[in-house]
Amino acid sequence: MKYVVVDVVVRRGSGGILSVLQDVYQYARKDINNEYIFIVGTSGILQNSKNIRIIVREDLQKSHVRRLWFDFWKGKHYLQKFAPDVLISLQNTAILRVAFPQMVYLHQPIPFVRSYSFSPFKKSERKLFFYQRIAGLAIKANLFLFKQGGITVQTEWMKSEISKYSKAKVFVTKPSISLMDFKNVKGHQNSSHFFFPSTAMIYKNHAALVSAYELLPIELQEQMDLILTITREEFYQLYGQKVTSTHIKFLGRISRRKVIQLLNESVLVFPSKVESLGLPLLEAMKLGRPIVASNISPVKEVTNGYSSVQYFDPDNIHDISIALNKAFSMKSPIENLKRDHVDGWKSFFSNVALLSKLDLTKQTQSQDS
Repeated sequence: MKYVVVDVVVRRGSGGILSVLQDVYQYARKDINNEYIFIVGTSGILQNSKNIRIIVREDLQKSHVRRLWFDFWKGKHYLQKFAPDVLISLQNTAILRVAFPQMVYLHQPIPFVRSYSFSPFKKSERKLFFYQRIAGLAIKANLFLFKQGGITVQTEWMKSEISKYSKAKVFVTKPSISLMDFKNVKGHQNSSHFFFPSTAMIYKNHAALVSAYELLPIELQEQMDLILTITREEFYQLYGQKVTSTHIKFLGRISRRKVIQLLNESVLVFPSKVESLGLPLLEAMKLGRPIVASNISPVKEVTNGYSSVQYFDPDNIHDISIALNKAFSMKSPIENLKRDHVDGWKSFFSNVALLSKLDLTKQTQSQDS
């Protein structure tokens, strides 16, 4: 079979969305019996191989208008020449009116979040406001018009939200966790840190976490420091606050292996207000670590049934601080280290293969009329 994978959005350092693209690329490299064409917006992030061809379209990344035109109109004609059995879009939107089945991987929750609204009057939230309100309208319109295929999301919460805008079949598939990063990792009973691995986005709610941590008695702060994977400068740019506590560590970007090492000896703190899934939650459960996290729907869904989790209201600093205090007596369920591994990308491509058997001619004709 021939697959065309489109993701012109991803740049170097894009975080989670780059990880999604790299995971699909690694799956394709092993799937040598099938042919893959990746259409990306940044050169050098993927390499050609025996069964993989890389095409770079920087023009689609540089202009929102061109990207919109490509998704709604132009892309149909451009992609026709590749004649794929299935088209895979990893960029949260479909390429409309194509004559072949398509799977859309939708992993951006911001346009569908109702519990938190970004402000156009705050510099740190302006881009997110645009994405939630303006780009969000385009995404919802795109999904409403998309009928020839399926949509993959990471949680039942996202499935429920997407189903309000699209009549396409929605699959729920959690991402895979690379077992290589857990090789030779032994579970720890005790915790030495509070640890929040995240990117520097304001909805990650670092400021509330820092304020809640500073409410802890100094003797408790001395027992467990707070580690963040953003820089001190990024924190100030986001929140306009300076942190003087010597018990709060700003590491900046660290490797995934280092994240796992720190997580293995920490309580995972997860104060985010907006999430699609929250990969650190899966990693913490894999390691059998205590979790202190926001009580938002995606987080509660992912951690449902886990025996060592404490929830808090992410908008209430005192509630967060109380939860942090309780974490000192939380136990580590080491047995979770032995949980069965589920290959999420194998499940994803099994669903993609099902789409290749669909006859979508009538649906495509109805869209063109």
